[in-house]
Amino acid sequence: MGAFRVVLTPWRYRYIVSGESRRGCFFCEYIGRPEADRDNLVFFRGRYSIGLLNKYPYMWGHVMVAPYRHVGDLEELDDEELAGLLREAFLVKNAVVAAAGCGDVLVGINVGRAAGAGVESHLHIHIIPRCREIAPDTPQEELDEMLKRYRDELARLWS
Repeated sequence: MGAFRVVLTPWRYRYIVSGESRRGCFFCEYIGRPEADRDNLVFFRGRYSIGLLNKYPYMWGHVMVAPYRHVGDLEELDDEELAGLLREAFLVKNAVVAAAGCGDVLVGINVGRAAGAGVESHLHIHIIPRCREIAPDTPQEELDEMLKRYRDELARLWS
């Protein structure tokens, strides 16, 4: 049995302790504002979903894929939406592998608060490469710039 590794993510901790909360759903806000995709770290708009970087990632390179329709569970999607969402999440996973330069990827869906969903009202799929760590003392400005470069690389893979 392998040992667990604790990964320190101060950028996520800063988000948690800040008490930052939003009115409404940021996924729906981002979906409705394609002109702000770069600022919102949206790199992909498919037929069924958008792909965006997590501004407060669990691990470096953490992206999310969310359906256009505001639903809280997979069962609320019709068959076409579900198949399209999963197909686009697979394509995004492939882009993450290429951009991050590794094949080890965690893919997950948290449904409900007890399962760890931070935004429980809008279903989303997490895609997290497990090959690169960022130093805990990385300045926020540098992290923001790294996220933008990564977002641009993911967007380039879609063009």
